[in-house]
Amino acid sequence: MNLTDTLVLSLAFAAVAAPAEHALIRWLRTKTKNGNVQLLLTWADQAVALLEKSDLAGTQKKQEAIDFVSQRLVANKLAGKFSQEQLSAVIEQAVAQLNKEAK
Repeated sequence: MNLTDTLVLSLAFAAVAAPAEHALIRWLRTKTKNGNVQLLLTWADQAVALLEKSDLAGTQKKQEAIDFVSQRLVANKLAGKFSQEQLSAVIEQAVAQLNKEAK
């Protein structure tokens, strides 16, 4: 096998393998993002449960919960992956879920 044959074979293999590599990369990114969202939701549930019995007012509880989740994100090198609006929304969702379960 000469250099030309090797080059042609390499290019053909790359052309055939490229869609599979692209699909694998997309799947890994999706799996990672889903895992990060699951972690966020778990931490929001934990924060709300921990602060439920505190003497803080509603807005103070919410800010403490956001701070708790933010600390978890930083500790797990996920800082900047979620906006403040997203953090606020998951805290509100966790509160709604806790209230629903309490009924």
